[in-house]
Parts: sequence; structure tokens; C-alpha cells
Amino acid sequence: MAIIRGRLANIQTLPATVGSIYANPASTKTFISGFTLFNSHTAAETVKLHNVPDSGGSLGTAAATNQFLEVVLASKETLIFEAPSDGIVMEDTNDSIQAVTTGANRVTVIIHGVIDA
Repeated sequence: MAIIRGRLANIQTLPATVGSIYANPASTKTFISGFTLFNSHTAAETVKLHNVPDSGGSLGTAAATNQFLEVVLASKETLIFEAPSDGIVMEDTNDSIQAVTTGANRVTVIIHGVIDA
């Protein structure tokens, strides 16, 4: 097994409707240690993050029961969110982190962690 540390995905913008920003690959265990969020827009943006279990091997659905963060980022504000302890552990194919913000392409995210593949 290979351990991969650092950025888990390329920097990306968050959608205005709930969408996956990271899906756990097959045959891996992912430990997400945190997120860096930046609001590049001129107005405040509300960001919601969800830890969504897979649904029979496919992407599951974001809901209030799997939401773990809701924050309002002021214009040009950066938030560094660090997950506690071992982080967010994803073990099944297509366990995912899903996100939504007020307006599309206004908030960027970098996902940090470790992949054990």
C-alpha cells in the first residue's frame, strides 16, 4: 500500500447546487485532515459541507443529517478548517464530501489529507 500525503484534489470552486468535491477512490482509505476555503466574491457567501456515505457503491445524497460545516465567509475571507483527531475517514468507494455555496464559482476549496492506497 502507498501513502499519499498532501492535496487530495486540484483546487476547485464550489457549486451553487450540492455537488461532490471529493469521492473516495476504489480500494483506498482516505483521511481528510482539513479544508482551505476562500471567498473571491465581493459579497458574503454561505458554505455548507457534507460527509456523505456511499449509496450501494454510488454517490449518496447530501442531507441535514450528514452536514458537518456551515459558515458565512465575508468577501475575500479565507477559512482553514482542521478536522479533529484522525480527520474525516472515508473507507468505501464513493464515500464523498459534497458542498454548496450561495453562488457558483465564487468560493475555492483545497482538500488536505492522506490517501492509503
